[in-house]
Amino acid sequence: MITPQGGRRSAMVPDVEVDFGAGPTTVPSTMRYVDLTGNGRIRVPAEGAVDWSQLNKLPECITVEWSGADRGVVEAVAARQIRFLYWHDASGTVDLTGTGVTDVRLDGIGLRSVRLPESAKVLLLREPPESLEVDAPESGHQMDLRLFSRGPDIRIPGGLSRVSELWLKVAGTVSASVLTGLTDLEELRVSFDDPPGVFADAQDLQAHRGLRTLQLDDAYGWDPGNLPELPSLRGLEINGTRRATATVVKARFKATDVRISIHGAKSEAWLAAHMSNPFRDWVEDSKPFGAAACEAYTRARSAIEALAPSASDRMAVAEHALRGLIADLNAIDAEYQLIDTLRREQAGEVFFELAAQAEVPVDQARRWFADRDF
Repeated sequence: MITPQGGRRSAMVPDVEVDFGAGPTTVPSTMRYVDLTGNGRIRVPAEGAVDWSQLNKLPECITVEWSGADRGVVEAVAARQIRFLYWHDASGTVDLTGTGVTDVRLDGIGLRSVRLPESAKVLLLREPPESLEVDAPESGHQMDLRLFSRGPDIRIPGGLSRVSELWLKVAGTVSASVLTGLTDLEELRVSFDDPPGVFADAQDLQAHRGLRTLQLDDAYGWDPGNLPELPSLRGLEINGTRRATATVVKARFKATDVRISIHGAKSEAWLAAHMSNPFRDWVEDSKPFGAAACEAYTRARSAIEALAPSASDRMAVAEHALRGLIADLNAIDAEYQLIDTLRREQAGEVFFELAAQAEVPVDQARRWFADRDF
């Protein structure tokens, strides 16, 4: 359609009314991502039947986010072209063999086993139980496994011995010995959420002779002298490290076939001031932007840490601190416009970690976090 000014008017996206059992909600018919956790726009009943036929009104939906017991979600995903399934608080056995999902994200302390279809390419597990077993085609051959756990004992779930890509996102330290038993590893990424960022027993990587790429994020405590000779290594990426470490790595791999990429090399003085701040690497985008984010986190953390366990106004103080962090980040993003998807996810992780420290219920914290502009 041509407007009077001669420009072309974009077609209006039609809305549809959906009701999964907890009341109607109007949404764009072109929605590709549908949040059915109860924390998004679409309401779902807290218990009982869910009207999954409502997904038929959203033919472009390829991603479903769900929480709690099955209640028909697997059957609904199997009956449609759902490629991405993000499932919180899953429990028991999750059998996805009848679906066509390619990307699965699961968490839940009651999760016991997972069965994956041939189509599955990416499996992300958050805080998986130590006893978790995964039944994957060809023991996970050519799969991308992402294991995010802040616990002290990291274990690769049984049944995934042939994964080719592995991303470990851990707290402050992890040993390369957790990779024992992996036979087809080609790409490894290790990210540290907390200081000191120690990748211990790196010499154990010599068992993985097919390893082609290694990425270390915020490994400020890593000793590059422990890295063995890896005959297949062609790429080494380090994001967040000490300047002295960067110098050693560059010298070691000079004039070799290994492509080196190092970002965020910090001085000892800078690390002494900011090591424990989760927004420390935001300075790589802009020093004022990163400094403002670090200050916002420090204010919120100081208020949370000062909470008295038995204070009658504990929840009110926690809310003030957490909403204050959101307000600060809103203002920072309005000024610098640098909080992208990855930064937003990181801000969420930081926010919910502080909320947990303040013993704020998860549902309440989610509502507060939703009140943001970035």
